[in-house]
Amino acid sequence: MTSNNRTVTVIGAGLAGLAAAYDLHRAGWNVTVLEARERVGGRVYSVRSFSNGLVAEGGGEFIEDRHVRMLAFAKQFNLQLGRVGSWQKQDGDWGAFEGKSGRLADEKIWGTNLHEEIERVWDAVSGLGKYVPDSKQPQTSREAERLDAQSALDWINAQDVHPLARNYFIQHIRAEYTTEPECFSLLDLARNSSMYYSTAEHQPNWRVVGGNDLIPRALANALPDIRMNAVVTSIRILPDEVAVTYKQADSHLTVSSAFAILAIPLTTARLIDFNSSLPYAHQRMVNEISYGAVTKVMIQYRKRFWDKTGWNGRLTTDSPIVITWLATSHVESEDGIITAYTGGSPGAKLAALSDEARVQLAVAEIEKFFPGSSDLIEHTATAAWPNEPFTRGSYMALAPGEVTAHWQTLFEPAGRLFFAGEHATAIQGYMEGAVESGQRAAASIISS
Repeated sequence: MTSNNRTVTVIGAGLAGLAAAYDLHRAGWNVTVLEARERVGGRVYSVRSFSNGLVAEGGGEFIEDRHVRMLAFAKQFNLQLGRVGSWQKQDGDWGAFEGKSGRLADEKIWGTNLHEEIERVWDAVSGLGKYVPDSKQPQTSREAERLDAQSALDWINAQDVHPLARNYFIQHIRAEYTTEPECFSLLDLARNSSMYYSTAEHQPNWRVVGGNDLIPRALANALPDIRMNAVVTSIRILPDEVAVTYKQADSHLTVSSAFAILAIPLTTARLIDFNSSLPYAHQRMVNEISYGAVTKVMIQYRKRFWDKTGWNGRLTTDSPIVITWLATSHVESEDGIITAYTGGSPGAKLAALSDEARVQLAVAEIEKFFPGSSDLIEHTATAAWPNEPFTRGSYMALAPGEVTAHWQTLFEPAGRLFFAGEHATAIQGYMEGAVESGQRAAASIISS
């Protein structure tokens, strides 16, 4: 597929699209980036409306030590990183179940050492990885069909642990994968286990001081042709080019290029007319792949009341807010921001509320566990990703049957159209994965 026409249209100015465009531009290709929003970054969205210069992440939040691409960008653009503990679990985590709340290890509260019971589940999760020896090719695993036919809930219910430990892990699935455990493929849980949970240790994370979206902003500043408010309505894949039509203000414009990269969520790609030019497997993939739902409510408190209670800001709960963490744990300040991160069915229910009602619910739930905390509120903000018109969900959450049906297609170009995004990578759901997918698509085009 050689061509002297070194032009590429990138659809989407999230991390995947920007990373691809950046590499292509540096390699001498003429790149046009089309972005439907008024801002770059996609699901990387830093909220700066808080007092005292504090920032919270409305979207992608955590950068791991192994996320070498994100760390390299931070270094390249002279951005400071702040250390954060592991988002999956930390010593001193709290739980709130069946009307009780407190440290997971407090036997007086739970009647058992709930922390140890939960660790037994994590140990079992680490054992799932043996079923997927190659996390980049889970569909080739010996028991792929059997595992893909089951859900994460099937597996959770089979664990011989305290019922509250099973309840905890249901909430964890809602938080990490933003879907209900019965809607999440056991094969994909095993794939994630092989990548992240082979040991019971969980590594600390990083955030960019000043906001994670400083990385996509820096990438965008290095690109000469980004067209904002450009909503793609049609893509036609031809033998020698890709024609992309987009609406900008009252105009419909078409740009043709040798290649194109579709770097938007598949939930949004479903709104595009591909003019019957997508291969059957790719069109089916676009139509069928499942996404989760997630909302965030960010609450700024004038005083860090959690310090006096011995709480680290992390709470896993069967209440409507699912999980919380300290959004400003990477910076020093007298005040601080708690994020309520609500995925799965509870996240969808919160998204259906008005912004005001959603915030009020989160504030009221935290007030139940920490009376008087609501008197300390300085500012609030919220992001409901199912309502965001160019996201329409959280991130890919493969349902039973979908790994074996679609995994291989996610990584294959459709003629001259390449796919990129957190869905088109083994590092799924992470900012690092979005970057990896974009760089991989760019490298394929450059070498074509």
